Amino acid sequence: MKPIKLFSIVMLVLLLGTLVIPAAISAQSPVDLTFWNYWDGKNGEVVQGLVDRYNAEHPEVHIQNVFIGWGELLPKLQIAVAGGDAPDFAAGDMAWMPYLANSGALVPLDSYAEAAGVDLSDFYAALLDVNEYGGQHFGLPVSTNNLELFINQDLFTAAGLDPQTAPTTWEELASIAQTCANPAEGVVGMELFTLPGEGLTWQFQVYLWQAGGDFLSEDLSQAAFNSEAGAKALNYWLELINSGAYTLSDWGLFGQGKSCMVMDGAWMVGIWADTAPFQWTTATMPYPADGQPATNMGGEHIFVMAGDEAKQQAAFDFIAWFTSPEIQLEWDMETGFMPIRASVANNESYQTWVAENEPRLLPFVEMQQYAHNRPPVAVYAELSDVFSGMLERALYGQMSVEQALDAAEVAVNSLLR
Repeated sequence: MKPIKLFSIVMLVLLLGTLVIPAAISAQSPVDLTFWNYWDGKNGEVVQGLVDRYNAEHPEVHIQNVFIGWGELLPKLQIAVAGGDAPDFAAGDMAWMPYLANSGALVPLDSYAEAAGVDLSDFYAALLDVNEYGGQHFGLPVSTNNLELFINQDLFTAAGLDPQTAPTTWEELASIAQTCANPAEGVVGMELFTLPGEGLTWQFQVYLWQAGGDFLSEDLSQAAFNSEAGAKALNYWLELINSGAYTLSDWGLFGQGKSCMVMDGAWMVGIWADTAPFQWTTATMPYPADGQPATNMGGEHIFVMAGDEAKQQAAFDFIAWFTSPEIQLEWDMETGFMPIRASVANNESYQTWVAENEPRLLPFVEMQQYAHNRPPVAVYAELSDVFSGMLERALYGQMSVEQALDAAEVAVNSLLR
């Protein structure tokens, strides 16, 4: 072959390459991901802002943030998985993780975390362990919280109570609640969550633990709440209702300025700081004089749904970014969630921010050491539903305390078999 001909062929190949390769690159579109979660209000605004920022900084991916209400998210996930139309990743209640991990719908994240250099040892072990099944982690904690006491200081003052003095025992709580209640004005002393479902179970468990009881046996094989402690806790709720300290109602009275006190989560600090039209403060949750401090650990865990490998990787890349110390520091300070990482809890900026900007978070930070976790069993959602249903009957006088706990025990044990 003559040199000139060879040179012409080489130039033709190079020319074709310059024409074809840029065309292929320009045709490439971002990886589209769908992210389901139930954060709303201020929390929803913050997560949307983070997603928008991530999209702007990572043009190779586009995440659509989709809000689905707490009560609808798990059923929608179940339907979507069965129909092959699941989101690429989601964040949901930590209590759902046993069920989701055992469903086969989630992707183990350990290999992704190792490749990305995510330091799992920096996450609090009690939170991380919720996601571990068969030696693999199927999710990562992204937020946590606990339940403590909120006080409407304006209503305390109107009732002649010291707005700076919080109750420390059940006895003091009941007395103050009765004094502060004003039925003529539609004001209750201590708001209770009495609607059936996980909200009722989650709140009642705090009183159960404070009384020295537990929800399930240590080996998670049977109910443990049908006990002296369980009866004591349920009778205490009935005492608050029968004394007039609380009138059975839909949830949300405290935020409307119609309840002197309520037990609610750390996330409400940020929400009520912006929306409450009254003066309020927080305190550690009172417990029986012969009982023990306790609270319920809540929060959300984030997970990847099984599917396209490229989407799985892109979803985890966002998760690694979202759960990083830098973003978690910002997330916690904006939302009022408790740190999921030791490095964030010990961060000087975080500690200074809490002390100087939102000291009402201090009771939640202090009580995290006493936080219990809901039992990690795959049928927990079903347990919670039947348990709360029986409690509701007792609260409305349709069953005695003994009958309600007996019936709940039978129903829970049948689900655990």
